[in-house]
Parts: sequence; C-alpha cells; structure tokens
Amino acid sequence: MTTLYLCGAGNPEGIRLALTINQVQSRWDRIIILDDDPSKHGQSILGVEIVGSFNVLERADPVSDEVSNMVARTTRRRQSALRKIQAYGLPFATLIDLGVDATGVTFERDITAYRNALFCANASVDEASVVFMGAIVGHGSRLGRCCVVAPGAVINARVELGEGVYIGTNASILPDLKIGPWATVGANSAVVQDVPTGATVMGVPAQVLILDSSNRSVESSNAPGAEQQNPNRPCDPTTLESEQTEIKSRTLKQLRLAQEKYIESYRLTNDDLIHREEKRID
Repeated sequence: MTTLYLCGAGNPEGIRLALTINQVQSRWDRIIILDDDPSKHGQSILGVEIVGSFNVLERADPVSDEVSNMVARTTRRRQSALRKIQAYGLPFATLIDLGVDATGVTFERDITAYRNALFCANASVDEASVVFMGAIVGHGSRLGRCCVVAPGAVINARVELGEGVYIGTNASILPDLKIGPWATVGANSAVVQDVPTGATVMGVPAQVLILDSSNRSVESSNAPGAEQQNPNRPCDPTTLESEQTEIKSRTLKQLRLAQEKYIESYRLTNDDLIHREEKRID
C-alpha cells in the first residue's frame, strides 16, 4: 500500500491539491496528515485524517511511500519542518496542479505549485519551494531553495530569489533584480532594486524596514543535519519574547515613517501639478 504523508495540518489548500492530483493519477492508495500539535490528532480535513505527529514517519516505507511538507506560513518554519522530515529518509512528492503548464520549466523535488500559478519558459524552481495560486514566475527567473511565493505575486523576468525568500501576496518584483537569501517582501509591495540578505522590505516603491546586517537570524542550510545554533542569540524565552516585541515595534514605526514620506511626496507632486494647471488656465 502506497501512502502520501502530508506534514502540517494548517494548509487545507495543499490537502485539496494532493486529493485532486490523486483522483486523476491514482499515485497513492491513501493520504494521511501529520502534525506535531497533539490537539489536532484525530481530526480530519477534507476527509483526510490527522493520525499523529511527524514521528509516525518512522513506520513509513521509503520504497513505496512519499512525503510532502505542507508548512508555508514562513520560510523559516518551512525549513524547520523540512529538516525534521528529512531525518526519516523518505522521498518527497512533487505536487503540481494538473492545470499548470510546466513546459520549459525546471523543477527540483518537493515542489508545490497551486492552481492558476503561471511559470514562464526557462524558469527554474529549487527544491522545497512553494508557488501559490495566481502567482507568476517570469521567464529566466530562478527561485532558490525553500522559497514561498504567495498568491498573486509577480516575479518578472530573470529575477533571482535566494534561499528562503518569502514574497508576499500581490507583491511585484521588476526584471533582473536579486532578492537576497532569507529576505521578506511585504504584501502589495513593488520592488524596484535589489534586496539585501535577511532584509524585510515593504511599500511602493519597497523600502527596507529591517536590515539584518549581522545575519544572526539567517540560518544556513548548506550542510545537512541539525539546525545551527547562533551563540549570540539568547536562549531565555522571556528575552526572546522581548526582542521580538522590540523588532515588531521598530518595524511598525519604520513602516509608518515610510508611508508618511510617500504620502507627503505624493501631496507635493499633486500640489505642483495643480499649481501648473492653474497657471496655464490663467
């Protein structure tokens, strides 16, 4: 009996994608969900049962069974889940909606591409990456390992995404740009220049809200095995919570200043146009 293990119960659209593919291709005899949250065990999503934690993979058959990483809320969580799954040595399933045209596109293993995603010719997607509904990946673009492209995002021609990049909903990236590893592009943003490693950018045009120059929160996955621990990062939960609160507060302040700057620039431009029109009429 062949089994597809879907790791992560927070993504019903991914579960539906697996069910739809299996209805047409009959690739697996059964599909089950695994999640490390015990409160979810015994529940079902779209008729698929959550049978237990990731450690159920210990009983899987590496010859006939496959696994898929459903975690996509953030690229760091996705990477963490990926490392847990890899420890069990199972092959990863590639889940690409049957309506997606993959002609001339290079996909590595463990790719998830949802309905209405559009891949242009000569694009490539590295392993463990996800492209959601309605997103566009332009010709010649390169998506690195463990990237997430949210619904409606537009990655134009020859754009390069480093490892672990998150592109928010309806964001747009102009051609020929490079987005550094573990960078985040906020929803509805327009990226018009390269984005540094670990940076968070947002706005129209996108501006840097957080620049992680130390890269202390950026994990390297070049070497397999357990997650690397940064010795400079405090381990006390209270300290971590305080640090996260400070980062969120600083981010909101930077976003507000960027918005005010944009609005002021728009107002001055608009006032200048009105003034010119009034002079012309006079």
